[in-house]
Amino acid sequence: MDPFALVSAVGTCYEYANWIIDFCQTWKNADEEVAERVNIIESCWAKTRLQVMLIQRTRPIMDAELLRVLDESLDILREKLTLAVAKLQNVQDNKSEMRPGFFGFRRKARGDKWALEKDTLDSVIRDLEDWQRRCDPSWFLIMRIANPVIDEELQKAEATAEAAAIAARSSRRPPSPSPLSLAGGIRDALRRNVPHRSVFLPEMPLDTVAIPFSTAKTARKKTPSDQSSSWYILDTLKLNPGPDSSAMTDDVRDLARKLKHADPFAFGLLGCVGAVRVFERVPQTKEKRLAGFELVFRAPGGVTAEALCSLRDLLVRSVSGGTVPSLTRRVYLAQELAQSVSYMHTFDFVHKNICPESVLLVNSKDADPLRNRRSSFLVGFGSFRSAEGGTRLLGDEAWERNIYRHPERQGENPSQKFKMQHDIYSLGVCLLEIGLWQSFVEYSDSATPMAKFGTVCQDFVDKFIREHQVAVGASQLGIAFFFFKDYLVDLARVELPHRMGERYSEVVITCLTCLDTDSDGFGDLSDQAEYTDGIPLGVRFLEMIHIRLDEIVL
Repeated sequence: MDPFALVSAVGTCYEYANWIIDFCQTWKNADEEVAERVNIIESCWAKTRLQVMLIQRTRPIMDAELLRVLDESLDILREKLTLAVAKLQNVQDNKSEMRPGFFGFRRKARGDKWALEKDTLDSVIRDLEDWQRRCDPSWFLIMRIANPVIDEELQKAEATAEAAAIAARSSRRPPSPSPLSLAGGIRDALRRNVPHRSVFLPEMPLDTVAIPFSTAKTARKKTPSDQSSSWYILDTLKLNPGPDSSAMTDDVRDLARKLKHADPFAFGLLGCVGAVRVFERVPQTKEKRLAGFELVFRAPGGVTAEALCSLRDLLVRSVSGGTVPSLTRRVYLAQELAQSVSYMHTFDFVHKNICPESVLLVNSKDADPLRNRRSSFLVGFGSFRSAEGGTRLLGDEAWERNIYRHPERQGENPSQKFKMQHDIYSLGVCLLEIGLWQSFVEYSDSATPMAKFGTVCQDFVDKFIREHQVAVGASQLGIAFFFFKDYLVDLARVELPHRMGERYSEVVITCLTCLDTDSDGFGDLSDQAEYTDGIPLGVRFLEMIHIRLDEIVL
């Protein structure tokens, strides 16, 4: 977008938004539900205005591709505000046509005097929140630009941020943090060589509750007299084999420091309180040695241990006759998971273990179907590393983990170092699983459940045996699952379109083929695109995956 077009687009956004706010003020003395909706619109625009302002001020230092995506977002915002004005004007016109003599209409309308206004305001709210959900990931990518101008502009913008805070406080909705405070948190997380308080915590006596089929567990302090103590979520990281524990200690310190700034409902990443060193006794000498770490996260606000479950648990229960989530719920879950992966990379680390066991869900009535609050969170950081850190070519032969890994990363000795695209591949496997709503891994019904093939994996193994005329035992599973990727791509092409639609199917295939040299989505990106500032890869992820998923309308 050329500078003159930008000025026009931004000017139109401000003009229409101000008209909407002024117009809605006339309804503030209406019934309580209408007034609440007006407050929400004011809050949405206050946050949006701050984001538009920062885009304007940082344009000269932006990456060209990021700038293009943000300019497209501004165009979409202009369209949504134009449509909102038209809707509100239509309500005004309809009201002016009502006459006291139209007794029949007045009697009919008396049951809900403000029904038309409520519906119209709900539509405006959805449009503004949809825009923020689409724009936020690209807007937060601005924070990865290594230029002091970003810090200067954030400080300037903070001077005008109080309006957003006041508007948010006037709404009965759960308060959401200002985009500037979230952006400042990311900026702080990405700063290097800055003194920080230690993230390591002393050992704490905790009561823990397992989350079925999850890499995490819930916990709270042992306070028998106080059952209202806060819930935490613990994520265990085992020390990698080898003599050097200092590298992992540094990585844990870095991750805990970064996730201290994470907002669960904005990013789908839990805020980290700190890390606890876990020790074990050496059998021969009885001396203590470091065995790993436990990351301590705050449970999302208002969420109890009973309300949490893993995505794997939900999938397995559906196989056993449980309720299958609606199409809408599955699409929302896919959108949230993709968003979490995007923000994880924005925070500058790779996960290396994305699978249904590492996704926590709020499985209760607290999960708002109108999406005012996110209901899924990414955990399971047992194999993570900093995006710029070194990676050891270590893996394992566990088939239930290898099916979520790209063929380059399978087995005990992967052929390639881990990079962000490997997380994108794992995301694709999870999105396929969500779309089909079939658990690729099932578990035996025993005191110590053992992993067993789900229907998709069993069908693949049977097909592999037929085509290769070989028996597949435990030792050959690694060889067989090296071909699993192509099977999943075919499955996405054939089975997903009639279940989830063409757009969803295309996104899954893009994820699964993101490392193919002829991939339309990521094949032309070099490794350098990841390790400079991560913005080229981040922009491509947003365009090819996040935005396309978010455009699915049900």
